[in-house]
Order: sequence, then structure tokens, then C-alpha cells
Amino acid sequence: MLVKFLLMRIRQLLTLVLAVTLCCWRPCASKAEEVEYKVKAAFLLNFAKFVTWPATSKPADAFVLCIVGVDPFGTALSGIESKEIGGKKVQLRYPAANADDLGQCQMAFISQSEQKNVPRIVGLLNASPVVLVSDLEGFVESGGTVEFKDQGDRLSFLINNSKAKKQGLSVSSSLLNLAVEVL
Repeated sequence: MLVKFLLMRIRQLLTLVLAVTLCCWRPCASKAEEVEYKVKAAFLLNFAKFVTWPATSKPADAFVLCIVGVDPFGTALSGIESKEIGGKKVQLRYPAANADDLGQCQMAFISQSEQKNVPRIVGLLNASPVVLVSDLEGFVESGGTVEFKDQGDRLSFLINNSKAKKQGLSVSSSLLNLAVEVL
């Protein structure tokens, strides 16, 4: 009887340990993903420093950086609003994917959750001077401005410079030289 009781207690304890382990366990990929998006956040700020917007666009007092869709950055963007781009404080927004909201952005990161909406988003901003950035495969071919490319242990990017020019954006030759591919 005591043996049965002890076995039952051991099973309960093991079940509890397993449940706690599963609830608290974070896969290694999430830590790597966290680092990846910290690097991407830094890239976003640096991209903005090497792009010139038309003088007639958005004479706002802030540089508006938008995240469209589910935010993959987590805490990687915390503190970004204390930074400046071209003498303007960075303002972080999470707009709906419609023309009015997206038109307020100067740069917009399109998350993986918006993959099916990319053609519509690109179409809405076709003539607007908004730098569209994403890590979606084929993003620049779909009309985006910058596409992050994971090359093993190195993050690189592609630039659709012809699209940027059509939008009135001027991408610095320094940034173009760093891209693995320029369209």
C-alpha cells in the first residue's frame, strides 16, 4: 500500500515537473530570433540614414517608423523613440494596412503575418515615398524597397532601387554598395 502511494506521488511529481518544464521552456530558436530582430532593428535605423525623401513629402516633426502586422521585434525596438533620423525623433507606430494609416509612415516594416497582403500594401503605397522593408522571400520583386536576406550566419539585404526612384526616394550609393543585390 505504501509502495502504491509512493509511486502515485512520484508520478504526480514527475507530471508537475514536466508541466512546469514545458510551460517555461523556450526553444533555442527564440533566443536566436531575438538577436536577429535586434540586428534588423539596427539595420532599419541605418537604412533611414542613407535614404533621402523628397522635399515635398511629410514635413512632420518626427520620423515615422511603422510595423505592419504582428510585431516580430519584441523588445528589440524598445528605446528606438529616443533616437533621431535627420534631426527628427523616431516615432514608432503600428498602423492598420490601409492607405490612410500607411501613408503616415516614412518607413514601414512588413511582417511575415502580412505575406498575403503584400501586393495590396505595395499597391496602396505605389506612388508614396515610403521605404517598405521586409524579411519576406521575394519582397523586392513584389515591389518592396528593401528585403532582408539571411545568408547562414550573416544578415544581408537586397534593394529595389528602381522602385525607390519611382517613389521619389534617393538611396545613397554607400547603401547600394552594401546590398547583395540591387534591382
